[in-house]
Amino acid sequence: MSGQRNLTPLFQPGSIAVIGASSNPVSISGRPLKYLKQGFDGEIYPVNPRYESVQGLKCYPSIKDVPGEVDTALIGVGIQRLFPILEECADKGVKSCIILSSGFAEADQEGETYQKQLKEFADRTGIAVCGPNCIGVVNLPLKALASFSPVFEHAAYQTGKVALVSQSGALGHGMFTIAQEAGVGFNYIISSGNEVDLTAGDYLDFLVDDPDTDMILGYLEGWRDGKRFFDLAARAKEKKKPLVFLKVGKSQVGQKAALSHTAALTGSNATYGTVFRQMGVVEAGDLDELIDYAVGFLPKKYPKGGNLAIVTASGGAGILTADKAEEYGLNVPELEGETRRKLEEIIPSFGSAMNPVDITGQVLNDPAMFKKAMNTLLEDPDIHMLAVMLATSSGVLAEQLANDIADVATSTAKPVFAIWSSSFKFANPGPQTLQERGVPCYQSHGRACRVMGALYRYSEFLCSETPTGKEIGRAETAAALEILQQSSGNLGEYSAKKVLQHYGISVTREIIATARDEAVMVAEQIGYPVCMKIESPDILHKSEAKAIKLNINNNKEAALAFEEVLANARSYKPEAVINGVLVQEMVSGGQEVILGVNNDPQFGPVILFGLGGIFVEILQDVSRRVLPLSKAEAYRMIREIKAYPLLVGARGKEVLDVDALADALVKVGQLASDLEGEMAELDINPLLVLPDGQGVKVVDALMIRGNNT
Repeated sequence: MSGQRNLTPLFQPGSIAVIGASSNPVSISGRPLKYLKQGFDGEIYPVNPRYESVQGLKCYPSIKDVPGEVDTALIGVGIQRLFPILEECADKGVKSCIILSSGFAEADQEGETYQKQLKEFADRTGIAVCGPNCIGVVNLPLKALASFSPVFEHAAYQTGKVALVSQSGALGHGMFTIAQEAGVGFNYIISSGNEVDLTAGDYLDFLVDDPDTDMILGYLEGWRDGKRFFDLAARAKEKKKPLVFLKVGKSQVGQKAALSHTAALTGSNATYGTVFRQMGVVEAGDLDELIDYAVGFLPKKYPKGGNLAIVTASGGAGILTADKAEEYGLNVPELEGETRRKLEEIIPSFGSAMNPVDITGQVLNDPAMFKKAMNTLLEDPDIHMLAVMLATSSGVLAEQLANDIADVATSTAKPVFAIWSSSFKFANPGPQTLQERGVPCYQSHGRACRVMGALYRYSEFLCSETPTGKEIGRAETAAALEILQQSSGNLGEYSAKKVLQHYGISVTREIIATARDEAVMVAEQIGYPVCMKIESPDILHKSEAKAIKLNINNNKEAALAFEEVLANARSYKPEAVINGVLVQEMVSGGQEVILGVNNDPQFGPVILFGLGGIFVEILQDVSRRVLPLSKAEAYRMIREIKAYPLLVGARGKEVLDVDALADALVKVGQLASDLEGEMAELDINPLLVLPDGQGVKVVDALMIRGNNT
């Protein structure tokens, strides 16, 4: 969107003109008029020169003949008639337009020309344009159904404070109907179409600040402005508005052009997931998950910890739930003390008060046992969430149990989830009762635990500090920039390390030698053992070129190594510019890790961390963050990888300098932010993490200039 548009007339219109209105109530141009007549209290203006009245309403020959102001014009005419009508809308002072018409960039090259023309119109006039090629914008509480979607053929729908932004019209409205069946009430449904003017970001911008919206669901195929997303997500966090997104079309195309190892591990697919996790977005894997999350987050109850209590009448179901809970990051602690004593007074002797709490089939004789057990568990300050398991209960008993569960759930600030593992439609009013009373209820143990795990992580996110980069000190940016700008191409190891040194990052002692005797003299100066590597901006992977020799222990070995490294490099790439052979100290001990940066086209610099060797090559055990990066976030990155125990003394290994590693991550993050326009990729591989208190040291590095992407 060019500039800031006022979206209130689009979201909360007082008057709507339907241009191209049809007397056929089931046609694309007739449905919106039919839907608006179902209850919209604002002014409705059908516009069509062929009719004097349409569906019982006075019809106007053109928008300029409409007597009052028009907040929104819903336009459903052929593309050939569209642009003269748009100019009339501008002359009339129409505040927003929803363009249903298709045939733009989604069609052919001629359509792309039309789309550019439409973009120019929106920028010139300042009219907020939704679409084209969209289904419309709906405000359910106002009954402003400015859409032709068939889902509104029946006027019965549930309103609420959940908004849906979808980059697929038909799929978005299909999601709406399924969510309605699950008890999710909506206020706004937006089909964004081709986003020639208003984008998903613009709609989210409005909804994050809208006091009548508590949660935002999104179906996203792409995102136009990655940096803007961080501001939106930070504001949503401040207002405790969950963002629940289903992202599709995660392209891997960018990885094909990657020149460094880091770039191959930070493609668009990985970056979206990184951004979502970092900014607290709840990412759904499919439509079912999206709706499951919406149901679970509706009560707006966020746990203060990850301890889950499970109460069930089936021991097997309790065990299954405990397994799934731990799979999704929750704890199922054993109960003790006063809580356990009270439970033992409630349940039969052949039950279990350990957690899962098994009250056994005796619930059939004493249904109140569930309620008593639930209250006892929720009184325990060390229990943060509660899952209630039911199976085959039906009829009057199911109704009673459901109301008991709802009574407890609505009286506590702790999240309570029900798992009713029987058909929701087979003589079982229980799930329907829970849904009506706002208690999240699922048929599947896995689905319920997945949502509870997400709820716990979101609660942790709300309590975390949003990275701002404010704690990062400034470095010698000008000196680093000078090194980059003096290079005509990529920076080899020697020059890349010089840049890193300007940011206070420790590197190996090394000197470039251009002759055999010089290499021997330098090796003696540094002190054996040493290694030798080709220094060339054109040979990015030395091992592949066999242009590296390790553990050189004397002058004779040094002379032979120099000749061999140089010969192999020239054979591998005869046209390569060779600056010499790098003679470098051998560093032993510690643990090799990889640390790097790649510039994502949408979100900017992405920093990556992982252990070297098999952990990166095969297991891809890495963590990623989009900048800025705080020290606290750097520690979280380090702890996130599965191999983290190797850094802190697992299995008798020495404890390594994790603090220095976190500091290096922060400094590389600052470097990447400062040099974003000049540096496309950075690969520090390996970075050696030394024993605790001894710091870290860059052993090898590669820097790709920005103009080489």
